[in-house]
Amino acid sequence: MIETLSRNEADNLESVLVGLGELKVTHSPSVILSCLGIGSCIAVCIYDRIYKVGGMAHVVLPHCEGKPGDNPGKYADTSIPLLISEVVKQGGFRNRLTVKIAGGAQMSLAPGLKNTFKTGERNLEAVKAAFSREGISITAEDVGGNKGRTVRLYVDSGKVTVRISGGEDREI
Repeated sequence: MIETLSRNEADNLESVLVGLGELKVTHSPSVILSCLGIGSCIAVCIYDRIYKVGGMAHVVLPHCEGKPGDNPGKYADTSIPLLISEVVKQGGFRNRLTVKIAGGAQMSLAPGLKNTFKTGERNLEAVKAAFSREGISITAEDVGGNKGRTVRLYVDSGKVTVRISGGEDREI
């Protein structure tokens, strides 16, 4: 699902949740875009520092593999170009975009399964490859490990904070 928040709709909002497979974009300074409990998923934050438009994607899996009717926001290979496009539609410029990512944890720690799924690692590789194809660098990241994260993008400033489960907010 793609949701674009206009100034009028977003002015009364404070925190906007970006759920599994969703993309949200706004240029309202009163909005904080948030992904809660990111495990193997990747929270992708894009921000234009001059126009102050921000977007967030909650990437669940690495590749769409051409599945008809699937949500493009769910996959790294389809959500990244779509998120960039939506930020540009709202006034952002590709050459000014700041990209910060967080997540990609290895969440399956059951005995004998440590190296089985590696969904977080595969998601991270796919997100990085998608940005490479787009010719856009990732500015900062907080990835890997085996704990969940909460990620927030403050649209007024472009600040991105990450809180690892059991920890405190840290700006990336």
